[in-house]
Amino acid sequence: MPVLVTIILFACAIGIALALIALSIQRVSARVIESYKERLDDANTIMNQGSPPESWVEPFRAQMRGAESGDSSSVGNAMFAFRRNREASAEQIGEQARKQCLKRLKALTSFMEKGNFYDEERTKKTVVRTLREEYDRWASCHWSELLESKIGDSAEESDIA
Repeated sequence: MPVLVTIILFACAIGIALALIALSIQRVSARVIESYKERLDDANTIMNQGSPPESWVEPFRAQMRGAESGDSSSVGNAMFAFRRNREASAEQIGEQARKQCLKRLKALTSFMEKGNFYDEERTKKTVVRTLREEYDRWASCHWSELLESKIGDSAEESDIA
């Protein structure tokens, strides 16, 4: 009888271990899928709108709003204050945004170039070429003006509402 109990307990332990492994694999695959989806959405936004995705620039806009209002405890300042104990000027924030967005665009272009999810080679070349053209265009943009105009737009929208 004790042998039967031992076998049953061993089988239950293996079953629980396999269930936990399956759950872990499911969670990891969901995260990978979400990451791919986010990257593909970012590439789509860049190609269709010619501008960085909102998630890339919103922290910098928040930092600029905090700098303009003198609020040193804003989320943007906490996340992106590279120069502690100094208020970042609009030009400095713009330069940080430009560097960060160019870095992310370069990584996204590399991801899209290495990806194996295209219907044909021509599509892949078109996507990569478009992203590289956007990189060249963004490299010469004046980012602080771009961020300031968006802050002004959102301030006007909140005044209207």
